[in-house]
Amino acid sequence: MTADALWSDLRDTIRNLPSAASHQTPRSHRAFRIANVRESHVCVEYEEETETVSLERGKFETLAENVTETDDGFDLDRLPPNADPYATVLALLPEFELDAEAWVLRRTASSPDARPRDTRSDSDERTHQRDTSDPSIETMLDNMGDPQAEVRCPIDGCQYRHRSAASVARHVSGSSTAKHIWENTDYAGWRDFVRKHGEEPG
Repeated sequence: MTADALWSDLRDTIRNLPSAASHQTPRSHRAFRIANVRESHVCVEYEEETETVSLERGKFETLAENVTETDDGFDLDRLPPNADPYATVLALLPEFELDAEAWVLRRTASSPDARPRDTRSDSDERTHQRDTSDPSIETMLDNMGDPQAEVRCPIDGCQYRHRSAASVARHVSGSSTAKHIWENTDYAGWRDFVRKHGEEPG
């Protein structure tokens, strides 16, 4: 889908919505309604607040490009806080959907731009992700506003970091003790930690 087609379809979809239709941002769960749609932007008003926000055409196009470039959906934690309504409004199109369980915005299976599962090798996949994900995500963040400060893994020596504290928590709970303790022995309490869990440190 071209940028012009995307914007045209999105505007038509919004114009066909009931005027009192209410929507919700995926992360902060702020309710809003779409006040009007213009040539270059969409105006939304948050309910029970006086704030009105203009959602720009170019940022919808940037987000759509990033979603299209991913095989498993675009992680919602990668969105800056002020970009939440972009995901909700973009998902009004039948080609996109918000998956709250997987925590992603993705192309639907019926979308003409949906890509089949890739059969490349692991090394090819890592190269592909470096080539396509990082620049486009950076562009999106630059266009949409300042990202949240990154949260680091609390284990000394672990280099994992993410803008979402929830993602860091999932990383810690999903990582083995061996990875965090034996490979990062500068963690100040690692010996006591290992003794407490039933093994003698080497």
